[in-house]
Amino acid sequence: MLYGVTTAPSIVALFDDSLEFQLVVPTFGIAHPTGYPLYVIVGGLWSRALFPVGNWAWRVNFFSALTASGAIALVFLLLRRLLNRQEENLLSVNLAALAGVIAFALGPVWWSQATVAEVYALHGLFVTAILYAAASLSAQSERQEVDPYRESTLPWRRIRISSVTLVFLLVGFSLTHHRTTLLLAPGLAIYLLWQAPEIWRPQRRWIQWATALLAPLLLYAFIPIRAAMGIRDLRGDYVATWAGFWNHVLARGYTGFFQDNPLAVERSLGDWIALFQAQFGWIFLLLGLAGLIAGLLRRPNRPGWVLIAVVLVTDLLFTVNYRVGDAEVFMIPAFLGLALGVGNSVLLARNGLERITRGRSLEARNGLGALFWLAVLSALVAGVGGRGPAVDRRHDWAVHDYAVAMAKVDFPPQSRVVGLEGQMTALKYMQAAEGLGLNATPVVADNPEQRRQVIADFMAAGYPVYLTQELAGIETEYSFSGEGPLVRVWPRGQAAPPAPTHPVDVPFAEGALVLTGYDLSTLSQAGGPAVEIALYWLPQTQLERSYKLSLRIEDSAGSTLKQEDRFPLHQVAPTWSWLPGEIIRDVHTVSVPSAAGTEPLRLLIVVYDSETVEEIGRWSVDLP
Repeated sequence: MLYGVTTAPSIVALFDDSLEFQLVVPTFGIAHPTGYPLYVIVGGLWSRALFPVGNWAWRVNFFSALTASGAIALVFLLLRRLLNRQEENLLSVNLAALAGVIAFALGPVWWSQATVAEVYALHGLFVTAILYAAASLSAQSERQEVDPYRESTLPWRRIRISSVTLVFLLVGFSLTHHRTTLLLAPGLAIYLLWQAPEIWRPQRRWIQWATALLAPLLLYAFIPIRAAMGIRDLRGDYVATWAGFWNHVLARGYTGFFQDNPLAVERSLGDWIALFQAQFGWIFLLLGLAGLIAGLLRRPNRPGWVLIAVVLVTDLLFTVNYRVGDAEVFMIPAFLGLALGVGNSVLLARNGLERITRGRSLEARNGLGALFWLAVLSALVAGVGGRGPAVDRRHDWAVHDYAVAMAKVDFPPQSRVVGLEGQMTALKYMQAAEGLGLNATPVVADNPEQRRQVIADFMAAGYPVYLTQELAGIETEYSFSGEGPLVRVWPRGQAAPPAPTHPVDVPFAEGALVLTGYDLSTLSQAGGPAVEIALYWLPQTQLERSYKLSLRIEDSAGSTLKQEDRFPLHQVAPTWSWLPGEIIRDVHTVSVPSAAGTEPLRLLIVVYDSETVEEIGRWSVDLP
């Protein structure tokens, strides 16, 4: 319920994988390496057939919330399995398991992945399922040994082998989703050697286990099948050959991240410790470490705690050496291990309290126990010790509104929109999901030189060309006009914006720059009301300075409710590059603050020198 309520309402980021998945999953496309076939297939069925509610992006976001909730349920069962010893009070075990669940579930990194379209919630579900299946193997053998009345047709070895088959099957399916499942291998190998040494002896059941492990990998055939149907991955990297298939599935292009990656975030030891502290707070971080150590030292369920500890250490070693910008998401199995340790610590503390109060009355012991659990669970929920902030994405509409505004530009036929990969994916999403902007062809050009060449080629071919952002060096090669959040490129001196709906004659910079008109409209954005104003500037002479605008929404008393300072034309062409006598259409969108209520508002525009901050003029207009 918590994850569902705080789930992102639509697309929320331009430059991460979530936007790609919000488009690829509902269209059963080809995701970036390793392809994530299980996620795409199951998520696609969920978003298009099983849960056709709301926009595409929200459906895939909610799929993460659903799988994350399933993972949390398994964390509870796993911790109960690790904690449940015959001498333990079942209520205390359940409450300790609940404490571990809260410690993990409210961690900011995990919570963030549970509220947006990403692969880590489903991966977390598989990790907990594999660990629970392995822990169940130990529990089943223990139950059989202490239950002499169990039917002889189900000897303990057969039960144990059945659990091993389930472990291999879960690992196989998990490998069709995320390759870091391999990080579980050292821990599982040690655990199985400890708990079921007979499985390592050659036997016919190896065929059964190999089948359980390898059969799910056939899901990778989804990628060449979709490629044969004409589907391409968003980056156009997938090559429909045998070598291309293996390059994609094995993500060979990502192996360099162990050596160098310009997007990597350098972290010191203190930074890594702070990351863990943000997930648990200092108190429960220390309790998590203590609980893991106690699990390793105490004999009951020691093999299970060895499994958890080896998985945690393996995950840490991998993550600190994998040089990516979002390394924290790879730490989720390590966070899980510490959360399990929290559950063990609080159970041991409760047992200690029980021993200390053994001489008191039953009512007093029960009262102290209730106070103990109330204090522990309340501290966990409150984040005592400095846990990071809660994650609530339900009002994150900014990127959605930007993408809608971009797609609603009145594109002429055969228009080309040139921008960065994330920006173009947002446009592709709006085209596929909402049917907007269909006259435009998104063109990805991340490299500035590539972007410059693409613009030159399209202009030479006579296509209408639009830019998403600035590009140094082109300001004197072309002319420009604003269109929503985009800037249209024109041959130099041939910009042809429409006539303004409201002509005015307002001089700035002592008449060197004139505001000749404006268009003003109210936008009903998902994230709240906004106004879009198009300003029509006419330079009378060659401007020598780079001017900037301060857009301020004021109430009737003249108090500023909202202020945003921006360069004209989204900084594509500074004012010093404008041609005298050529009208420049400059578009800006300003959100209206919710505190404004229904009172009359005005938009004040102050123009000033971007270097000296000297004002060269101001003008205001009443908002509709």
